[in-house]
Amino acid sequence: MSDLRFDIDAIRKNCEEFFELYNVTKNEVFEMCQLKLIHTRAVAENCLRISRNMGLSEYDCELAWIIGELHDFARFGQAVVDDSDRYNHAKLGARILFTHGLIEDIIPNYNEVCSEDKIVMEKAVYHHSDFHLPNDLKERELLFCKIIREADQLDIFRTIVQSGWETIYSCSKEELLEGEISDEIAEAFFAHTLADYSKRVSMADFHMAHIALCFGLGSESSRQRAVEQGFILKMMDIEFKKPDVQKKYAEMKAEVYKFLDITMPCPEI
Repeated sequence: MSDLRFDIDAIRKNCEEFFELYNVTKNEVFEMCQLKLIHTRAVAENCLRISRNMGLSEYDCELAWIIGELHDFARFGQAVVDDSDRYNHAKLGARILFTHGLIEDIIPNYNEVCSEDKIVMEKAVYHHSDFHLPNDLKERELLFCKIIREADQLDIFRTIVQSGWETIYSCSKEELLEGEISDEIAEAFFAHTLADYSKRVSMADFHMAHIALCFGLGSESSRQRAVEQGFILKMMDIEFKKPDVQKKYAEMKAEVYKFLDITMPCPEI
C-alpha cells in the first residue's frame, strides 16, 4: 500500500484545462466535446465507486479515479478533426499521455509514482477499449484494466437513459415496444454473450442487445454500482405491446435481475 497521495483537485483542474482547449466553437464540435466531458466525469466517478465497493485502499481508489479521467484523452481531439475511424482512441490517448509525456503536466507529483503504477495507468488507458484483454497482464494491471473497462461500460446505460429513445434508436418508445425480439438475440442474451449485431432485425433487438451489456460486468462491485445508479433498471422498465413478445421479454428481464442479484419488483395489481 502506497503512502503517496494525489492532488485530486489539481489533477481535475489540469484535465479541465486540457479539455477546454477543444471548446473553441459553439457548434456540433463544441456539443460533442461537452458530451465527452460528461462521459469522462461519469466514468471517473464509476471507477471511484467500483474500487471503493471492492474495499481497495484510498490510494488505489484515487488511482482508479485518475485512470477514469485519463481514459478518453484522445477523444476530444478526434471530435475536432473527425478522425475517430482513423486511430484507436485508447492507443492514441496512451501515446499522448505516456510516450509524449503529457501525463507529467496532468499529475503534479507524477515523478513520485512508483514505476509499477505508471505502467498500470498506461496499460489501463491503452487497453480499455480492447475487445479482449491481453493474457500477459500482471495481477495489478489486470485489476485496473477491468475497473476502467467496466466503469466505461456502465456509462452506456446512463447515456441511453439520459439521451432518450429517439436519439439512441431513431424511433419513438411506442414504435420500439411494437417490435419483435428475435430468437437469435434472445439466445445470445440467455447465454450472457454479445449478440451478433448483424442478427438484429428490430429496434427492440437493439435495445435488448444494449441491456445484455450488463452481463459484461464481471465484478460484484461493478454490478453493485449498476444497481446503485439505476440506469439499467430504468432501461428495463418497459412493456411490449404483443403478449408473446412481452412474455419473452419478462423472462429476459428476470435473467438480468438474477444476474445482478436483486429482487424482481412485484407486478401491480
